[in-house]
Order: sequence, then structure tokens, then C-alpha cells
Amino acid sequence: MTNEPSLVRLVTLWLLAIAVAISAAAFILAIAGIQMTSEDTGQRIQRRAAAALTDIEAILPSIETRLGETAAFADGDAVLVPGYPIPVQISREEGQSLRGAELQTRLLDESGRLLYEDGMSAWAEGDPAGRQDIDRVSSAAAVYRSLNLVRESTHTYLVILAALLGLLTFILGLVLLLAIRTGFMRLLAVGVLLLAASMPGLAAAVGLRFAFKTAQTDADSFVEEMLQLGVDTMWLPIRMYLALSMVGFATVGVASLGLWLDSRPRGHTVSPAN
Repeated sequence: MTNEPSLVRLVTLWLLAIAVAISAAAFILAIAGIQMTSEDTGQRIQRRAAAALTDIEAILPSIETRLGETAAFADGDAVLVPGYPIPVQISREEGQSLRGAELQTRLLDESGRLLYEDGMSAWAEGDPAGRQDIDRVSSAAAVYRSLNLVRESTHTYLVILAALLGLLTFILGLVLLLAIRTGFMRLLAVGVLLLAASMPGLAAAVGLRFAFKTAQTDADSFVEEMLQLGVDTMWLPIRMYLALSMVGFATVGVASLGLWLDSRPRGHTVSPAN
């Protein structure tokens, strides 16, 4: 009967540690999502996606010709860029003056902004030049569908979710640390929890990046660009997970060293003979 309280306490500590690890892993994943859907990063991703999906270099000459005619006879101050699959509006003066690389940059900047704000619904329907065939079950399709998550509304939801998960992780972690009696054991628990929360995410991110990279071998130029976008984007969570893993390993190392030093037998001082 004397071992029953210690057994219950041990089981409780393990269950609490598992709960903290799951909560921390979800919190870190939400933070990674926040980074990838932030305004600057999100618009850069969508801008690059727009360049691949529209094949803008091929359709730009046609857009230039039609844009000049549209701007010349426009009644209002803004014109909708004709022949472009994303509903980009520019001023009438820009429509008459922008050409070549300047027009391409302007279109891609606006495309990145619109796609970040509205998601894939920003694409106009019925323009064959702006559509590409992607197999529904493929790495490129996964990248394409993921683009719809890189948007402002997703970023807002992730910020709220991260705040809730962060609070939950803090409370559970505090309870766990208070239940552990020794200082170095608490430090060891922090390191182990960091590793448990970050290593699975690191493995998943590296695996996804490898899958995208491998799939590029037999892909055409369009699909290859989509896959390269996935490869480059995965560096964001990989760097974060790798940094957290290194902190976790360092914390475990320091805590283990401290526990080892504490466990060493201390020599007894002998009083000198009178």
C-alpha cells in the first residue's frame, strides 16, 4: 500500500508530460503556420505562385497590346487588366505607360496581394491562358491546394489558435515543473519536452521537402516550378524546428551534466590531527 501513492504520482506525471508535449507540438506548428502566412512571406509565396500559374512571360505581350487599347478608351480612372486570369486593376495612366518588366512586376505584386487577401477565389474563371492541368493526386496538387491556406484570414486564425495553445502549454508546463522536486530534473524535463515537441515536426518538414524535391525529377517546367516553391517554402519550418531541437539537445545536455555532478559521492573532509 505504501507504493500506491508514488505509482499514482508517476502515472500522473507521465500523463501530464504527454499532454504538455502534445500541446507544445501544436503550439509550435501554429507558430510555423503564422510565419508562413505572415503578410510579407505570404505575399511573396503567392506572387511566385502567380508567376508560375499564369505563365506571365508568355502572355505578357498580348496583355500589353490589349491593355494599351483598354486604357486609351477607358472612362474611369482605373482599368481591369485584360487577358490576365487574376482581376488586377491599375490606374489608367499606368495602363498607358507600363510595359515590359515594369508591367510584369506590377501585375505580380498585385497578384500576390490579391491572392493573399482572398485566396484562390481571386482567380478569374474562363481564361485558358491562366489555367494549368495538375493531377489531383500529386505533389504539385498538394502545393496548389496549400496555396489557398496562405492568406490573411488563415494568419488571423492561427494567431488566435497560437495564443490559446500557448496559454494551455504554459499552464500545463507550469503544473508539471512544480510537480518535479529537483532543479536539474525540471531542466531535463524542459529539454525532453522541447525535443518531443520539435523533432516530429522537423522530421515531417524534412520529409515533405524531400518528397517535393524528388517529384521534380519527372515534372514538366510548370509542375517543377510549383514543386520548387514547396521545396523553398519548407525551409521556414525546418529552420524553426531545427533551432528548437538544438535548444532541446543543449538543455538536456546541461541538465544531464548537472544530475551527474549531483550524483557523484562527495568526499568527507578529515580534521587534521592535533
